[in-house]
Amino acid sequence: MSNEPKTFSVLFAGGGTAGHLLPALATQRALERILSRSNLQLNAFYLATKLGAERRILTQQGADFRIIPKVDFPRGVGLRTLTFIPRLVIAVLRTISLARKADVVVGFGGYVALPAYIAARIVRKPLVIHEANAVPGLANRLGRVLATFTLTNFPIQDWRNSKSIGLPIRDEIWRIGRLDQVERDAERSRARENFGLDINRKTILVFGGSLGAAKLNSVVENSVDELLNHGFQVLHSVGPTHARKELTDAPKRSGYFPVPYISEMDQAYLAADIVIARSGAGTCAEIAATGIPALLVPLAIGNGEQGKNAEQLLGRGNIRLIKNEELTSVNLLAAIDDLSQEAIVPLQSEHSAAHELAETILNCGRLQ
Repeated sequence: MSNEPKTFSVLFAGGGTAGHLLPALATQRALERILSRSNLQLNAFYLATKLGAERRILTQQGADFRIIPKVDFPRGVGLRTLTFIPRLVIAVLRTISLARKADVVVGFGGYVALPAYIAARIVRKPLVIHEANAVPGLANRLGRVLATFTLTNFPIQDWRNSKSIGLPIRDEIWRIGRLDQVERDAERSRARENFGLDINRKTILVFGGSLGAAKLNSVVENSVDELLNHGFQVLHSVGPTHARKELTDAPKRSGYFPVPYISEMDQAYLAADIVIARSGAGTCAEIAATGIPALLVPLAIGNGEQGKNAEQLLGRGNIRLIKNEELTSVNLLAAIDDLSQEAIVPLQSEHSAAHELAETILNCGRLQ
C-alpha cells in the first residue's frame, strides 16, 4: 500500500489587483497547515491575466498558474464592450479543464473570477466565494448566484445565506492581535530595532498601499515637524513611484524615516502605536487584526468601497476617518493627538479568517 499523501486540489480565482490575490495566498497557507495534520497534500493552482499584478506575485511565490483573457466588465460603449462576450467565452473555455481537476473552486472577485464561477457550474464543482469589501464587486454579485457557499469580510446587507468571517490575511500579521502585553512589548522593541527606530519613542506608521499615496505623502510631509515636536517618530512608506522625490528632496530630520516600500509589514505593525493609511479591504483587515489605533483616509474609487470599509471599523472606538479631499495638516494632527489617547483593541477571534475559509473549502470538497 502506498504511503504517499493523498491530494486535495483547489482552483483559486482572484486577480487584477494584489488585493484579490493576497487573501487567496493566505487561504492556501491555512489549507496546507490543516491538510498536513491528516497526511494530505494541497494541489493549488491559480488563474491570472497577462498584465495583472497577480502574475508577478504568483511568479515570485513559485505558484502554479494559467493565463486567461482579462474579463473586465464594460463601463459605457467602446471596444472593450464589443469584445466582452468573446473574451468571457475564451476565458471560460480555458478554465473548464482546470475546474474539472479541482475538488473545489474558490473565488475572490476581480478580472479572472467570473470565468472560474461559470466553469465551476458547467463541470458541477463546489464553488466558494469570498467578498473582501463592504460594497461587493460585480463579479462576486453575479457569482453569488452560482456559489455553494458565500463568505464575506464585513456583513453585507441583503446577502442572505452568507457568513461574515473577516478577510484572510498573512498569519504573521493576524497573530499580532493574539499577543499579550508582555509579548507585544518585547516584539515591539525588536521590530523598532530592525527599522533603526528609537525603541522608546512613540511611532506612527504611514502607508498608502504598494504604490503609495500622493495626497497622504504630501500632508504627512507637511506635518512631520509638528509630529516630531510632539515626541513621535514616523516610519513612512512613500511608495516606489514617489520614492525618488520623497527621499531626495525632503530635508533629513531625526525621527522621520521615509522608505520606498515595506516588505515586512508584520514588523511595521509591531513597531507602530498609530497607523495612517488608506482603507482598502486588506488594510482594514490587518488593522482590525492587530488592534492598532488608526487614522483611515479612504480614496473615492470604484463603488466607494474604501469609505464603506472604513465605516465598518468605526465601532471599535480607536479608529478615525477623514475623507481624502478633506485631509489637511490641521485635521491630521488633531486626529493623531486624539488617537494617542486610545488603546490597542485586543483580537477576539480564536481562529483566523484564513482558517475559517479553509475549513469551509474542505467541507465543500467532502460534500462531493
